[in-house]
This record gives sequence, structure tokens and C-alpha cells, in this order.
Amino acid sequence: MAALTDIPGLVIDFDGSDSATMVLAGSLVTEWANKGSYGGKAVGASTARPNYNTRQMGTLPTLDFSGSNHMDMSAEVMNLTAAAYSLFEVWDNDLNGTASILTLGKNSGGTVRTGVQVDVSNVAGRIYQYSGATAISDPNAPESVGPTITQLRGTTSLAYNYINGMTRSGANGAPTYGAMATWRIGGDPANTGSRWNGLISQIVGYNRVLTIDECALVLGFLAWKWGLQSYIAGEWATKDPRTNPRLRNIVCFGDSFTELAYLTNPADRWPAILQTTLGRKVSDQGIGGQTSTQVTDRSIADVDYADRAHIFFCGTNGPDAGHTVLGDIQAAVADLPAGTKYLILPSFNSDNERAGSAGYINKMANNAAVAAAFPNNYLDIRSMLIALSLPGQPYQDSAAITNDVLSSQLRFFNGTSTDALHPNALCVSIYAQMIADRLIADGW
Repeated sequence: MAALTDIPGLVIDFDGSDSATMVLAGSLVTEWANKGSYGGKAVGASTARPNYNTRQMGTLPTLDFSGSNHMDMSAEVMNLTAAAYSLFEVWDNDLNGTASILTLGKNSGGTVRTGVQVDVSNVAGRIYQYSGATAISDPNAPESVGPTITQLRGTTSLAYNYINGMTRSGANGAPTYGAMATWRIGGDPANTGSRWNGLISQIVGYNRVLTIDECALVLGFLAWKWGLQSYIAGEWATKDPRTNPRLRNIVCFGDSFTELAYLTNPADRWPAILQTTLGRKVSDQGIGGQTSTQVTDRSIADVDYADRAHIFFCGTNGPDAGHTVLGDIQAAVADLPAGTKYLILPSFNSDNERAGSAGYINKMANNAAVAAAFPNNYLDIRSMLIALSLPGQPYQDSAAITNDVLSSQLRFFNGTSTDALHPNALCVSIYAQMIADRLIADGW
């Protein structure tokens, strides 16, 4: 990632290291131009102006707000909060336990639309972000002392308070979107109380929902730029995204064969094994009992992992009424962004759906239809696993071969009985390696 513009939708970029974007009177900042596509600027006046390059963050010059400074943004930027958006702010706090406002934007009626406030009610360790009038609060945030990168990640239904790449339990809430009329850096546009005392280094906004991986990239970019990499969590904490290639992370949408909730050790589940084997992020988006229609609907609605390679493992529970397994998978694939890599795994029949039964015939027809439609993106791990029960193979089982079903040696035993359908941890580890081998062979 060479620049913030590598990710589409950059509309706000107030860069405190770039003096070319500023009108200066000595060290005092009278104007600060937005490098994002919205254009516009922030304006300071008289004694309210912050100082530039009197202090640094990392090795870079930045803006210093003394507790009596603020800058007001121009009209061009006010539409950021009209719909879902992602906003990053890089800062340091000179105070501890004193309520301070980093930024605050309001609509024409004076209702908050966006903002960051720390140490609310003069209680240390609080960072509140706003997407609407209701605070998305993190009351257990030692990062309030700074230096810190906060991010407001807004989706249609929820907005999340991220702090140095982490969002703690409960630090989310329902957003309220609408354009602003005023937006102040360093305080509340309605008054001069609780103004910021410390550094404000960069404010970056995208006018869309960034994926989880895009958020991580922006966070990593800003952290390494400002020397804050030791403070952040996530994929880019130990490598600079400006000089290291982005890996192709993976998301796995499926049913119980992906969720595997009955395997109590999460490390035994195939997405986790795949993550370890391939050395990249793999998200388990399996939900037990779901039909192929439900799995497809979740994939299409997803905004978190839309830019990842996809693995679909559904169909064992059939489709919803009026749908087909093939039609569902075709819809899921058609929704993927152009060029997305994807792999499709088969439906499994249970020991109660042996060769020749109606259930078996239906599932094998579904698998054949999907394999024919996606010959280069289909991996028949069901047949591969059953083949391990042939003579001379490690899990010889003549009944499994005759019935064309997963051997009982590879199915889950709950302490009382053997499951008719679901794989045990051994089996999962085997097909996790099968999947990894295919992805490596396909150049993922």
C-alpha cells in the first residue's frame, strides 16, 4: 500500500506532517487543507490557532493544540456522515483524567453526528466515539493517554469504536447518519469548553464501509508513518504495509461443517488450521444448520470480508424452498468482486443417506451440478475422504466404500455414540490439509 488513495473512497485527509497543505504565520496554522477528494479546509483564527512543527510524533512534525486552540472545517467535508463511513484519527493526549474533545461534528440542529472524546466526565481511561448523538463508549481504554489511533467504522446497522486496531466487547452501537453543518478539530463547535490539549497528527475519512482488511491496512499505514506500530494490534503490527505486500486473506462461509462448534478446541477447526498452515488471516463464518440459501444470503450481505478470497462449504442441509443448491452457489459467486478467488466444497451425505437412497441421490445430483458449473473451483473432499477407506488406505472400511459414506473412524464420537454425519477432529485436520494443498497449487 503506497498511499492512502490506494483504497477507494478517500475523501478526508488532513495530514499534520505536510506543511504544503497549511497556511502558516510563523508556527501558527491559519489554514489546513484537506488532501482528500472532498477538498475544503480547516481554518483557525487569532489565538485559537494551533502550532505546527513545535513538536513531533515519531520523526514527523505535527500540530500541537494547547487547550485553547481549535480549527473549523469548511462546508466541503460535511457530507462524510450522510451515510456509512470510516474515520481514522491519529493523536496524543497531554492530559490524563481531564475530559477533552478531539473532534466533534454536528448537524444544523446542533445534534452530534461524529466525534471523539476522551476521559469523559474527567474519568481516565474512557474513549467515546460518536456516529450520531449516542456515544459508542469504551470505558476501559487505557489508550486515552495516547499516542493512539482511533477509528469509527460505521456500517448500515452498527458503528464500531476501534482503538489501535481493537474493538472491545460492547464498544459498538446503532449509528445515525446525516450531513453535518459544523465540524471542529480540537473542540466542540458550539463552545470553547473541553478543547484538546495535545497532538492531532492526521484525520483520514472514507465515504464507505471499509472491509476488515482495508481497515487494518489504513491503521498499519498510519501507525508506521507516525511511529506508532508498537501500539497497534493486528496483521500490520510487525510489518510495514508501505513496503510489504498484502496477503490474500480468506473467508469461509458455510454451515456446521465450517463452524464445527462441537469441536471445543477452536484450533481443531479447519479455518484455524488453514490460517496456521498458510500464514494468513482466515475467518470462520460457519453457522450450523443453515441451508445453502442462508449461507449465500450472508455472503452477499457481508461487508466485513468482501475483498477476501472465499471458500463456500454449504448444501448439506439443502436449500430453502424455491431454491437449488446450485442456484444459491451461483448467486454467491456472481456477487463476488471481479477477480476474487474462490473454492467450492461439496455437500456430505450421512450414514442414513447411503448409496441408492433418495437422500443420497439428491445430494450427489447437487454435487454433480455444482462440479459441472464450476469445474476449476470445486474440490470434492467428500470423495477424497471416503477413498481413504479403500483397501490399503489408512482408514480401511468396506462398509464406508459400499455405502459411499464417511467412515465411522472419521466421524465425531460424542462419548456415547458416533455421529451419522459430522467429521471428527482427525477428519477435519485431513481435509484442512486437502484444502490447503489445493489453494497452494492454485496459487492463492
